[in-house]
Amino acid sequence: MKNKEISNISYHVRNKLKRLHKDKLYDYSVFGDIPKEKKVAFRKAISRLSKKGDIVKVGYGKFYKRDRRPSMPKESIQIDARRKEWLKAGKVPVENLKYRLSRNLFWSNPKGKVPVENVIAAVIEKGALDDLDFIRFSLGDNKVREVFLKHFDIDSKPMIREILNV
Repeated sequence: MKNKEISNISYHVRNKLKRLHKDKLYDYSVFGDIPKEKKVAFRKAISRLSKKGDIVKVGYGKFYKRDRRPSMPKESIQIDARRKEWLKAGKVPVENLKYRLSRNLFWSNPKGKVPVENVIAAVIEKGALDDLDFIRFSLGDNKVREVFLKHFDIDSKPMIREILNV
C-alpha cells in the first residue's frame, strides 16, 4: 500500500470494508494513507457507502459497519448535541447531572467534573431510559453511539441498541 499507487479509490475502500468486522467502531486510518490528490474521491466513496447504508458515520472521521437487518428503518431520527460546551470541554459538571439524572451516579464527586465518556458509559450501564434520553439530547446521538460501540458488547444490551439504531 505504501509503495504502490492506489488507482481506484472506491474499489480500494469497498474491498477493505468487506474485511472489517460488523458493529465495531473504526476511523478512516484503516483505509491506509490516501494520497492528497485522491482525498476528494475517498470522501465521495465514504459518502456513497453511508447513503447506501453499508456504514454509519459517527462523528468526524469515525464510522462503523452496519449489520444489515431488514427490521431496521432506513431513515432514523438523528438527535444533535444541545450542550456543545460539554463536548468541547470533554467534561460535564456534576451539579448539572445531580438534578437531571434519576440516580446520583457520581455522588463521590459532588462539585467536580466528570469526563463525557464516563457519564455516557455510566448511564448505559445502569440502563435507565429517562437518563439515556437526557444524555442523547444533551450530548447527541453520535457521541452516545461512539461510546456504546467502544465500551459495550452491543448484543448484551438489545434495548439500547434499538434506541440508538446501531
